[in-house]
Amino acid sequence: MTTPSVTVVDLRRPLPTRRRAFVGPYGAVEQAAIRAALASAAAQLPIPVTAWHGPTAHLTDGTVITHTPAHATTDQRPTFHATIRCPHGAIHPHTIHTADDLTRARQITAQCQQRTLPTPAAQETPKEHPKP
Repeated sequence: MTTPSVTVVDLRRPLPTRRRAFVGPYGAVEQAAIRAALASAAAQLPIPVTAWHGPTAHLTDGTVITHTPAHATTDQRPTFHATIRCPHGAIHPHTIHTADDLTRARQITAQCQQRTLPTPAAQETPKEHPKP
């Protein structure tokens, strides 16, 4: 006696394929940005992740933060260099390791009393050419 064989057919639609946000390995710029973002989070610096482009972050107040060295691993003590423009127009570099260092650097720069001399190129007056 033979038993009848039953064939099962799945009539459900297949699931849609998932789209990937990123395809491929990370480049050097992305790796440096990831390391810098992780180091700034470990130092509790108020820097958004999206501000990092490579090892450099440009903040909305004009401060530029650079993570050094760019290839540093996350288990090392993070070192950042902040360049902050003072009210007189000079750019003050500071080495920072924590959020308190960044706050202190901003306070020192805001209290700057040093007058900035204009560059020699700015002192020159343009010479007028005689009209023919």
